[in-house]
Amino acid sequence: KQWYQRRVRGIHGMKGVTAWFEMDLSGTNDFTRGDTDYYTFWRNEEVGEILCVEMHTGGSDALLVYKIKVKSSFTSWVDIYNTKGQWLSRDRDEGITQDKWCVDECAKDLPLTQGAWQLDRNTFDLPKAQITTLDPWIIESHEMNATDSTEDIETEYYASGYSHQRMTFTKTDGAPISGSLPFSTSPANVVDDAAVVDDSVTKDFTMGAQFVEVKAQNEWYACRAPAGKKVRCSARMDRVHIKVPFVQVWKRGSCMWFVNGFFERTGDGDLYQHIEEI
Repeated sequence: KQWYQRRVRGIHGMKGVTAWFEMDLSGTNDFTRGDTDYYTFWRNEEVGEILCVEMHTGGSDALLVYKIKVKSSFTSWVDIYNTKGQWLSRDRDEGITQDKWCVDECAKDLPLTQGAWQLDRNTFDLPKAQITTLDPWIIESHEMNATDSTEDIETEYYASGYSHQRMTFTKTDGAPISGSLPFSTSPANVVDDAAVVDDSVTKDFTMGAQFVEVKAQNEWYACRAPAGKKVRCSARMDRVHIKVPFVQVWKRGSCMWFVNGFFERTGDGDLYQHIEEI
């Protein structure tokens, strides 16, 4: 027999895929018609919930696998069937050299990739949002001292800067993703100290990549110290950070997978003047 190599390329799971493993039982005539062969191998990769296996052969004798049972140290047994009855062989007249079998047809097209899958909906768990008020960004600061004056003292100054909105969707669980995964959705924001969805806009994001929006802001301000007082006038932008869980539904035809994670946004507010007595 010309078996050459029979290999499992990978056990595909929700968290990734293992490296190749050569299936060969030393001293045993494995891959015999009607037999069930058992293989044990060790890999560092933890793939999570098992979805698929990928088989490859370098032999010209055709092999027809009926079923593969797979388990790991973290999962129970999973039955994966060769539902199409596909033969494996190096000889093209007998079969194909490599095939992928999955627990169902929807798992076969994983991981989620650009163009193949579309975001159906994105839902924020707003009651679980974590809102943190950050130190304001001081653009300009001026002190006016009228402590020794019987009249008010006033000056004008010009403040100019850029406000930033930095937003990131980070996956923590759910269907595996390959490469960059772009999508469009409305982001979460903070309004009156509460988390809301800004349905007025839709922005283009990429999973795991930071989206940055920059806005130029400038203004003239009058800084006045009343007679007998000393004040500090500062042009500033308030800053706030929000972290909120999200669930996304991705679809391809009738297939549907979920992606869970956190959306984070650090945003600068509009430029304004703050006056304090010192």
